[in-house]
Amino acid sequence: MASIRALGAALAAAVAVLAAFAGVAASSTKDNVTITVDTLPIANGLPLDLGISKGFFDKQGITIKKVTFQSGNDIVLALSNNNGDIGYLGYVPMMIARTSGIPFTLVASSEVEGTSVDDNWQNILVKGSSSIRTPGDLAGKTLALNALKGVGEVVVKAALKKLGVDPNAVKLLALPFPAMRSALNNGQVDAIWVPEPFLSQGLQDGDRIVMAPGPVLGNFFPNGGYGALQSWVQKNTALAAKFRTAINESLTYAQQHPDEIRALLPAAIRNVRLPIWTTTIDRAQLLTLAKDAKEFGVITSLPNFTQLFPSAIRSGTAQGLLEGSVDARTITLRSAGATAKRLDPGRYLVIVKDKSKKASFTLKGPGVNKSTGVAKTGTVRWTVTLSAGRYTYSSNTGKRGSFKVS
Repeated sequence: MASIRALGAALAAAVAVLAAFAGVAASSTKDNVTITVDTLPIANGLPLDLGISKGFFDKQGITIKKVTFQSGNDIVLALSNNNGDIGYLGYVPMMIARTSGIPFTLVASSEVEGTSVDDNWQNILVKGSSSIRTPGDLAGKTLALNALKGVGEVVVKAALKKLGVDPNAVKLLALPFPAMRSALNNGQVDAIWVPEPFLSQGLQDGDRIVMAPGPVLGNFFPNGGYGALQSWVQKNTALAAKFRTAINESLTYAQQHPDEIRALLPAAIRNVRLPIWTTTIDRAQLLTLAKDAKEFGVITSLPNFTQLFPSAIRSGTAQGLLEGSVDARTITLRSAGATAKRLDPGRYLVIVKDKSKKASFTLKGPGVNKSTGVAKTGTVRWTVTLSAGRYTYSSNTGKRGSFKVS
């Protein structure tokens, strides 16, 4: 009976997650042009929903119709069969399409990975009782990915190789994200590669992270974006540009208002690790990803970067996110939902909620000296560059904390 109840709970959680990401979102203006967006049931795509609710697409004369798929390769197939206009998917399926004769092109960027196991939103999980303790222990084990020949296979194999583990020693099995935790719990697989909200659900159940593949390859490693067939973009040049304008506004707003993204999730899973959304792409890292995809047989040749990543998509480096809070009794600073302890050097957006006119939030360290002020309340946003060293955050009430940048 206990196993039946556990299975029922897992199925209920999966249904709740699917409900949060499925459905049709429509704007109010009847003269809008409808764009069908094929997407995935993961938190990465939520800026689209937030942008719809904020009117960013309506402002561009666009109504969004969402259709949910389980993998980026499924989305490429759907778009190539005219089942959708734009797709949210990983960069690897885009590269597969481009090198397989499907003229795919990026319409807009979306998100990148984090910088460590502590802040990354897409990691490899094992059961708490598992004998797997290190990436090397994955050799001879079965790992679930949402699709073979996709983002997961490339970044996992590349990360294992970089850590000195034979990437071919791990057996890969394709499963939909919502089914992975049940497969892990019943022993069908030994480990799962999952994004949010499935990552936090597993951690809440006692699962452990054994590797964050993206950060092994580099800070803010590219993951996915919004793409379309080149023929659709050429036929709808102005509409594609308007979509890019609306989704870029949505991505920027989502990165600066993480609480509004979390509010779109079921209450039980709102304290998730959010992706780092960005309107720019790092072409050097995308080339690394493409070379890894070729090395591991996912693509047979490098894609035409000029065609796949057009100049309309600006180059740039993503920045991290820190969330602070202060009131008369407490002060916190969190990275990816957990207390900040160690961060990588780089640019960060710091969002501080000052809830008391009697308390202030001050952040000090190498090159940084910021404060909200005692008499002010509300939300303050700073963009800071963190260098190697120790940083402290404190309140005039005597509460304080610190973290190391290295």
